[in-house]
Amino acid sequence: MVAVRGANVGLTHLALLAITTQPPEADRIALEVSDIECRRAGLSDVKRCWGVVDEYNYDVAERSCYIEPDEKALGRFSKAFMMKIAAAFGEASRKAGRRVDRTE
Repeated sequence: MVAVRGANVGLTHLALLAITTQPPEADRIALEVSDIECRRAGLSDVKRCWGVVDEYNYDVAERSCYIEPDEKALGRFSKAFMMKIAAAFGEASRKAGRRVDRTE
């Protein structure tokens, strides 16, 4: 998840990237998540997974039907892996990123 706090209205805009156990199709851009990163993220029961970076769900935290504000996180990726995801997401967004609006 990438969260950006809006200056004008004070809402938190979210870009939510999917994690999937399905290998990406040839025309998709995704990063494979290592075993150690899966454990850090609380996904230790998953054999293999990928973080999809060429498509994201857009939402606003304060108005979301999908985000529970008091829900405890399962875990988190390391800062180094998050930097790889951010770089890949930025590159994919410039080329062919797809936004799925979840605010409706």
